[in-house]
Amino acid sequence: MNKFYIIVPVTLLVVFLFFYRAALNEMTAKEKTHQEEVARVRIDEEHRKKEIEAKAEADARKRQEDRDREEREKAENKRKKYEDGINRLKEDVTTNLADSDKFSKEANDLELQINNLRNQKEKLNRETFELAKRVEFAKIARRNAEIEIQRMVEMVAKKVADSSVAAMPAPPPPTK
Repeated sequence: MNKFYIIVPVTLLVVFLFFYRAALNEMTAKEKTHQEEVARVRIDEEHRKKEIEAKAEADARKRQEDRDREEREKAENKRKKYEDGINRLKEDVTTNLADSDKFSKEANDLELQINNLRNQKEKLNRETFELAKRVEFAKIARRNAEIEIQRMVEMVAKKVADSSVAAMPAPPPPTK
């Protein structure tokens, strides 16, 4: 019985080792194929990532080029608009300066005309005043002359009335 204690476990150990080695080789082979599969998948993913990154990089470059082109176009349009605005303002300034020169000349001419007309008006007012003054003096002189004539007529009438030449003879006596 003592022999069986050693033989059975040793036999079982040998059987176990036989199956274990077979399973170990099988597991190693499976592990190796699994690792190869994982490596292949990893390599495929890396290739896919590289392709995706390359595509993304190309898209990013393309988008950046588009953005740069759009920014250049916007800057060019902005510059053109700015230059157009400056040119328009310069044209406006030149036309406004020409207009202001023309208007200032017209204003000066009108001021000269106004001054001439004022001077003429003042001259006419002075002449009118002088004529009105002469008319008033003439009226005063006429009134004074009329008063003087009346006074002279009265004086002459009084002297004539006082004189005997002008006295009426006495009425003849009545004849009977």
